[in-house]
Amino acid sequence: MAKARKASVTQSKLGMILYGEQFTGKSTMAMQLAYFKRPDGKPFRVLYLDPETGSIDDYLGDLKDNGVNLDNIYIVYTQSLSEVRQYIAKVKNGEDFYELDDDGNETDDVVLDADGEPFRADAIVVDGTTILNLTTKQGLVEFSKKRNKVKADKEGLVGDARLVKIEGAGMELKDYQTVNFRGQDLILDLMASGVHYIVTARETDEKENVKLPDGTVQNVVTGRKIPDGFKGMGHNVKTEIRMFRNEDGVICAWIKKDRTHVHEDNAVIEDPVLVDWQSVIDKTANKKEFVVKNDLTKAVNIEQDMYSRELLGGLNNPVDSAETSETENNVELLKKKIVELRSGLSAIEKKNMKEKLEAEGLPLSYKNVTDEGILQKVISVLQSK
Repeated sequence: MAKARKASVTQSKLGMILYGEQFTGKSTMAMQLAYFKRPDGKPFRVLYLDPETGSIDDYLGDLKDNGVNLDNIYIVYTQSLSEVRQYIAKVKNGEDFYELDDDGNETDDVVLDADGEPFRADAIVVDGTTILNLTTKQGLVEFSKKRNKVKADKEGLVGDARLVKIEGAGMELKDYQTVNFRGQDLILDLMASGVHYIVTARETDEKENVKLPDGTVQNVVTGRKIPDGFKGMGHNVKTEIRMFRNEDGVICAWIKKDRTHVHEDNAVIEDPVLVDWQSVIDKTANKKEFVVKNDLTKAVNIEQDMYSRELLGGLNNPVDSAETSETENNVELLKKKIVELRSGLSAIEKKNMKEKLEAEGLPLSYKNVTDEGILQKVISVLQSK
């Protein structure tokens, strides 16, 4: 659904991409968000999504020594784009975070900030979109193998022919389009979260196709460096920075673009500090907050619905969302019931219930479950104590 407003100055949110080779200070600079202050003067609470696994662990001691309360930083280690987007959605929807057990399952313990309140992120860091791009592509390759297995079965292939058909599967053109879509949707998810965000990526050589005199096309290196990850990530961010070391080994930042105007475009900064951008927050601290809830997936669904109704001759008929709303309400009521039942269990009973749920093939974490039938089954198990 479209959203509109009259033109006015609103609170400004940081949206950055930092890219560069290893050991150029990307993670260190991104984590300087922990030094930022909210409009009320309290320190930022930072949700740190870490596909690189351990990229800032050694830096936490420095943050603590410099006065940062580490309870205001919550780190999630995952290489899954879907899980990253689930955590961003939690921020967007103002949901509680729950402590995870050793197996990665949510417990009943809510994550608290330094003030003892439920953790609500003021900023999100996604440190390692290159890894997310890699795992997304590999996931599509594995899906392509399944797709080719179906084809091999249909064609009656056996032996080497079957093996080559399945294991030789790769990404198709539509798969590359899917990867690009998911990358763009990630940035829009972050923009719609209503908080400040930074994403990082490794770098790679920019390449372009050049037509040679003989009419053939050759892929050549342009000499420029670009983020190694989802294509076009830099389009929607406000600030794009390439991190590098100069000939003296000093960390530098090339400001490719900065719509916040803290630094001029194409400026090179030696020993850059992120807190330069605190001024962006301070300038608009007393302004109204406005968040555009962009969502490419929802936009596609709207277009699909519009196209379907156009084909069926019902383009001008409004979409009846009553049934959808009723289902969503039922799901929320069921989830609240589950919370009530779980909170009344002792530690031993919780352990027993976990075993029962696993035996029934039911999820231990239900907060992202939207199937009423599954939630009803979870309730039945909890009531069977």
